[in-house]
Amino acid sequence: MNLRFLRPLYDTPGPWATVYLDDSLGTERGRADVGLRWRALREALLRQGAAEPMVAAVEEAVRVTAPENGQHGLAVFANAGERLRDDPGVQAGPDLVHTEVMAAPPPADSAEYGVLPHVAPLLAQRGQRISWLRVVVDPASGSIESADSSSIDVSGSEIQPIRKIVSGGRSDRLDHAQDVAGELAGLADAMGPEVIIVAGDGQAGRLLIDQLPPRWRSKTVLTDVGAPGPEDDPTALDAVTAQVVAQTARQHADGVLHRLQGDDGDAVIGIAPVLAAFNLSQVETLLLDPIGLAGTVLWLDPASGQLAHDQADLPGDGTSARQVLAEDALIRAAATADADLLMVTAAGTDGSPLDLVDGVGAVLRPQPDHDRRVSEAVAHP
Repeated sequence: MNLRFLRPLYDTPGPWATVYLDDSLGTERGRADVGLRWRALREALLRQGAAEPMVAAVEEAVRVTAPENGQHGLAVFANAGERLRDDPGVQAGPDLVHTEVMAAPPPADSAEYGVLPHVAPLLAQRGQRISWLRVVVDPASGSIESADSSSIDVSGSEIQPIRKIVSGGRSDRLDHAQDVAGELAGLADAMGPEVIIVAGDGQAGRLLIDQLPPRWRSKTVLTDVGAPGPEDDPTALDAVTAQVVAQTARQHADGVLHRLQGDDGDAVIGIAPVLAAFNLSQVETLLLDPIGLAGTVLWLDPASGQLAHDQADLPGDGTSARQVLAEDALIRAAATADADLLMVTAAGTDGSPLDLVDGVGAVLRPQPDHDRRVSEAVAHP
């Protein structure tokens, strides 16, 4: 799972209020029930020390996110606001309120106030998601599309809403392919998709792929679905996209687990080796088992971003360090290091046993030969 969508949360200082709310409207009293559940969460935030303006901002987010009938949930994250942090005597509203509608209710309503946003339940429900781009081309025109969230549910049961990024072309096929390839590569560099679906006219698609930089050419999948014709089915391309994304997700998970369980020394297991790898900026993919990691706390130094099991192991005197839930701290570390996340269970992703000590592991970035001794020291402290 690419965590770039979480970066705004970690680029904004805390403390944070996090609310998970079952806002399903399954009965005639549904809206009133949601109101009662929210009031209980509101009181919980205030008891934990959240300021009234922050709580009011969360309440407004709950109010304006009007759900449709059915079963779903809501996740809201709000930070304290600059003035509130600078002067505890002045209450100011939050700098950032982030809201996500969840496809199913959370396991339980919850309200937490702490140093970091509590994103783990949201990510656990989202499951593994794959960022993707899709380009539809013909000899004289082309359009690049992506899901609004730059991702698609692995199940493929529902395609996220699509937005058009760019369209147009020239009569000359090569010039046209170069134009679209340039736009596509620029968007891919900004978004970091794990797969690019090239659809429509087969010849135009192959010419486009030839114009892409090698780093993106290797991530393309070509299909002639989407080409205009008398029997054009507008849903067929969405079905192919879902299939390609699901296959990419499986391949990605299998590849990560193969490296984790291999003997090449490019993976570590356990909280101490993973912390060392993060502090050396070596983590490529973080693996988390929320059940195995439950209850573990770490120390976070806000200034350096470093993590430690013991406060004394942090830079300086450690007086500015704060205790945080390990799952939230490690997810923050992965997001700020541009590392991926794979949520797993003790049964692995395919039902085979997965021995993930402390509920955490990491696949490391490829290291130059002169740095491999450092990686080995991380793996075998």
